Amino acid sequence: MTAWHDCTALQRDLLKAIADHDHYNREATADALQIAVETRREATLDDTRVTDALAELETNELVTTTSGTYALTDRGQDAIQQAARSLAIVTGHDLVVTDGGTPIRSHTEAASQLDTVLHAAEPALDDTELDSLAAVSTYLRSTDGFVVEAHAEPEIRTHACTVIAASEDEQGAPVGAVLDTLAGEYGAKRAMTALLDLLIQGECYQPNPTTFRRVDTDANEPGGDQ
Repeated sequence: MTAWHDCTALQRDLLKAIADHDHYNREATADALQIAVETRREATLDDTRVTDALAELETNELVTTTSGTYALTDRGQDAIQQAARSLAIVTGHDLVVTDGGTPIRSHTEAASQLDTVLHAAEPALDDTELDSLAAVSTYLRSTDGFVVEAHAEPEIRTHACTVIAASEDEQGAPVGAVLDTLAGEYGAKRAMTALLDLLIQGECYQPNPTTFRRVDTDANEPGGDQ
């Protein structure tokens, strides 16, 4: 497993909170981080549970502390980005995720290249294949400048969890089925944002590149909310 998937949900929340505090130039003390996580979860956490989680993150070289203030190590920074990368690989998008959202590389250029190849291959393809490739080209053009933000709409995130739960088996919920369902209701951009947010916030993870699992389905396993 990757460093991100080895973390519990609380540890992931703390990693994200440390990153947020660094981004906004706030002092990331244990108390400040606990308040940040409690605010996001709308729940009270035991002080010892938080300090133990931070201590384990430091032992695993994901964070460092100086005079009671926490900061991410390079390994910790990498861990936060792993969830976003895993979904990007599955969906074929070269996503760059930041707190404010960053556009990805031009899809229009990729669509133009695909159209050139499609035109050359047209005599050898049947109508179904041509329609499928043309749909890909259209999708690429329509998602040019696609932006993924770190915080999705709460109602879509909640619905995404419901969709994952409904199609989840012992291997998890198929990524394609979950994405198709959400995209059909909210569009590709909002669906992708919600799924990335769930991964980044540690509410679900990918046991393999083709499935999602919610951390509350395996609380005693890596990735669970231990």
